[in-house]
Amino acid sequence: MKRYRFLIILVSTLLLGCEYPDLAYDKMSDNKILHGKVLEKRSKGMTLALTGESRDRYSETIWVSVPDEEMIKLIEEGQDLSVWYDFVRESAPPQTKALKVAVKKN
Repeated sequence: MKRYRFLIILVSTLLLGCEYPDLAYDKMSDNKILHGKVLEKRSKGMTLALTGESRDRYSETIWVSVPDEEMIKLIEEGQDLSVWYDFVRESAPPQTKALKVAVKKN
């Protein structure tokens, strides 16, 4: 009888540790997109003025680092962008790393 109780407790504990993976670990989640306008472009990234829901969620501006030099060459100041990211570092201004960047067509 004690053996069955132990087995039930063990299985229950193991099942509690299993859960659906969070979208935070999905590198290209559609829930992790920032929308904004490029205020300033530098060699390693850019400052975005956030718009819409992105602005409501974080702040007015955010620093976005870009790991690929080819990605930053296509970006110009004043463009409207969509930026896929993994996480946002809470600082002043907030910072993130771009996984993918798309230029919005007006």
